Amino acid sequence: MTTTKRKRSRQSPPKKAEPQGGISAPSTLSPSRKRLFVIVTIAFPFVLLGLLELGLRVFHYGPDLSLFEPVVVNGNPYLILNHEVKSRYFSGIAFRQTTALDYFKEPKPPGIYRIFVLGGSTAVGYPYGYNASFASFLWDRLHALFPERTIEVINLGLTATNSFTVLDLAKELPEYEPDLLLVYDGHNEFYGPLGVGSRGMFGESRFLGLLSLQLEKSKVFLLLRDLYAKLRPVSGARQSDEAHDISLEQLAQAQLVPYGSRAYWDCMDTFRENLRDLCTFCRGRQIPILLSMQVSNLRGQAPFRSGESPGLTEEEKREFASHQAAGQGDWKERKWAAALAEYRAAAAIDSLHAGAHFFMARCLDILGRRDEARVEYVKARDDDQLRFRASSDCNRIIMNMQDSATVGVVDMEGLFMANSPDSLIGNELILEHLHPNSAGYFLMAKGYAEAMRRRQLLAGAAAWAARDTVSDITLWNERTVTELDERIALLRTAAQTSTWPFVERSLSLPPAMPEDTLEQFAKRVVGGTWGVGDAHIAAAEYDKAIGDRRGLRNELRALIRLDRQALDSYIDLAALDVEEGHTEQARTVLRQSIDVSPTAAAYRMLGNIAIRDNSISEAISDYESTTALSQSSGEEADNCYQLALLYLRAKLDERAEAQLLRVLSLRPQDQPSIALLRTIRQSANTPR
Repeated sequence: MTTTKRKRSRQSPPKKAEPQGGISAPSTLSPSRKRLFVIVTIAFPFVLLGLLELGLRVFHYGPDLSLFEPVVVNGNPYLILNHEVKSRYFSGIAFRQTTALDYFKEPKPPGIYRIFVLGGSTAVGYPYGYNASFASFLWDRLHALFPERTIEVINLGLTATNSFTVLDLAKELPEYEPDLLLVYDGHNEFYGPLGVGSRGMFGESRFLGLLSLQLEKSKVFLLLRDLYAKLRPVSGARQSDEAHDISLEQLAQAQLVPYGSRAYWDCMDTFRENLRDLCTFCRGRQIPILLSMQVSNLRGQAPFRSGESPGLTEEEKREFASHQAAGQGDWKERKWAAALAEYRAAAAIDSLHAGAHFFMARCLDILGRRDEARVEYVKARDDDQLRFRASSDCNRIIMNMQDSATVGVVDMEGLFMANSPDSLIGNELILEHLHPNSAGYFLMAKGYAEAMRRRQLLAGAAAWAARDTVSDITLWNERTVTELDERIALLRTAAQTSTWPFVERSLSLPPAMPEDTLEQFAKRVVGGTWGVGDAHIAAAEYDKAIGDRRGLRNELRALIRLDRQALDSYIDLAALDVEEGHTEQARTVLRQSIDVSPTAAAYRMLGNIAIRDNSISEAISDYESTTALSQSSGEEADNCYQLALLYLRAKLDERAEAQLLRVLSLRPQDQPSIALLRTIRQSANTPR
């Protein structure tokens, strides 16, 4: 057998087999290249996010979430609460969130005492509006006590918000130099933004909730949040582009929170931590802050939802129902003591049933056992599983924040008790479950003012004692809440209480009487056709047309309260005072107008009042002030002619001649000026 040997080629070493697909194996990376590869891999998504953020900013995606926005009013620069700030806390919902027209300057001018008000719908003044809020009543009170001081009360209240909102906004306020913060917050903790019952992205995590508020400065985050809102809309809120009123009831989505449940204590812990952070923040910056106990309707508001205690046996449930039914039967027959016994027996079986405690309270109330009744009314509120009213635990948390230096607490609940029949808070001061009527808001302002006095804020003890002499009756009679405001509040309350959770099925409301003009105006406001200011303007015109001077005065004062920059309202109010012979009141109103922004119209009216009083030098000073202010050529000519007459009365002929020449430069054929100028010159050429 013969074997054949094959010779190897010496030309090149044998080739390695190529991997499948015809791709060559990569060469080994050096350590430096490996590091670069890792860095690029990690940085790539961040670069993409950065480019996306830049693009969103270039195309102005989303609303401006700044706390304040700059505006120019009557030629002066101001800051005002940005109405779009609501979008920090509500996404995917189009609704009307009005903001107060409280203008202020930055930096703060010397001598101003600046107060910021924070909170939810009660801070806003719902169901009235900002002119009936406790912030407005407080400004009236402080201005009456310290008329020489310049005091600002800037309302930052936002409907349906809670302590997350208060903490978020408060952290931005130090740069605006606040002298005091007033906070009314607590009712909205469960269902407000980021609350445990509002079903938001971060509702169950305080840390993530606070983080989200910081991330809102990013447009990418806003984009993701908006996408989430579209994929998971808020139940009960209308998903349309049409703006509408929103309420806490819409955000609650019928979420029940039993007393003592995990969700309940999580909410209490979150509220405590938010308030603690708020107070620590204020202490660190030496900003005084006044918190307030929360007030709600005990006597006039039955629990929204009663739930049974966990762990009841079927036999206990049947026994409970039997006592409840017997109690209802005795109640209908007006057997109060017997009904009380049945309800007490029911509560002994199920101590967390809010309805049993409420009807026990009603029986005790009727029997005259008011102290016992109050205990049961409070239990009924605290055990209500639809948590639209702050519980006693919430108020204890607020009270425990107080210290001797920075943080004060207003016992608002005690103040309302002291001013309620039998010390039981009911419909005398509360419109529905928790919003005060105008008398209630007036009382709240008094409570905050008394706390300021106790803690010697704004002025020392001696100054407060000397100034705090204006009676409540005087202040109440000077209030700027009109009949129109009361109509608006009643209509809003009727609309709110005609639907869930006050009733199971929505009720239709009777139409306003066609001949009732104010009712028609109020319905346009509640329906969203008009703003509150529009309605007050219409009401003022109506009162003027029918000759109702008192109504006209009240409406003009309300317009000034709504917008302190409404200079025409000052002039109209002063003119009304002059017509009625109240010249000193007219002077006060005109000077207030000038403090806001000097106008030729205000100085001209002051000059005319001085002429009536034969105060020629004062009239000259007022008319001279008109010359440097904006006015039409016709107004300037009229003012110059009047000033010429005043100069002649003061024997200042040369100045009078100069004014007449100015008139003729504006109106060359003005015959009275020509004649008067001729008389002056003839008199000057006549030998004496």
